Amino acid sequence: MSYSRRLIGSYMKISVLIMRLIGKGKNKTDFFKEKILVNYFTRKYLPVIENSPKKEITVEIPETIWQFWDNPAGKTTPEIVKSAIESVEKFKGNFEHKILDNSTIENYADLPGYVLDRFKKGQIDYTHFSDLLRLNLLKNHGGIWLDATAYMTDFIPQYIVNEDFFVFLTGQRTDFPYSFMQNCFIRAKKGSFLCDAWYQICVEYWKNETKKLDYFQHQLMFKSLILNYSTAKDLFNKMPHKSEDEIQQLVGNNLLRKFDANEWERIKSTSFFQKITYKVANGIDYSDTYFSKLSEGKL
Repeated sequence: MSYSRRLIGSYMKISVLIMRLIGKGKNKTDFFKEKILVNYFTRKYLPVIENSPKKEITVEIPETIWQFWDNPAGKTTPEIVKSAIESVEKFKGNFEHKILDNSTIENYADLPGYVLDRFKKGQIDYTHFSDLLRLNLLKNHGGIWLDATAYMTDFIPQYIVNEDFFVFLTGQRTDFPYSFMQNCFIRAKKGSFLCDAWYQICVEYWKNETKKLDYFQHQLMFKSLILNYSTAKDLFNKMPHKSEDEIQQLVGNNLLRKFDANEWERIKSTSFFQKITYKVANGIDYSDTYFSKLSEGKL
């Protein structure tokens, strides 16, 4: 661990503790932490993309919707995840649909050896490994990244398909507004500068460091890029700025509410997918909830 990383980690912990002691709210504390981290990523890792050329944008025909799901030993895929994956197959349109696991990653990705080593050693967890994988796949092939916990209800809008790069931005429904953007859905054509530069920053971080600084550091690295690199800032400003609120209508306890057919039709009319979760408490009867209906694949 470098001196600068030790310093930033200690400074962040002490500063956050002080803010909590003097009565600052969670959001103010999180945004203070976010400012420290964005400054750190900008200073230490943004230089890796200096003078990076803009590549020609190309489109592989057909393009691919990429997903990743790998069960831990002894575990099976939750029914709601199976239904979500089946929904992508239903609404993939002209895209191919590829679901990767640990045995098939190397067929499509070329992540650096040090990333794979850190993943095997447990220094990079599944969440942050997936963050790197999605950008690597899009850098190499282009297409769409969609989390396996996303339930599609319609085809991807053409205005998104037409974009060289697109992500949803943090909205009002999130509990973590400092995260800035949502990475469960990424549209990137092959050669997208925003995708390539973001990837370079992320893998450079793990080349030098063995621990995460924050759960949302992947998103904050993107923020450091678009705030402090002129080419990225210009491209980001041209991208449609769309709130994640419409794709987050079943987050948290909303997924466990009693199912309402009229409300479901309204939800479907607002967005082409909904972010869901399989992480619910065991031993509870979820009958006739959105969770149970989606798990049964009846919607």
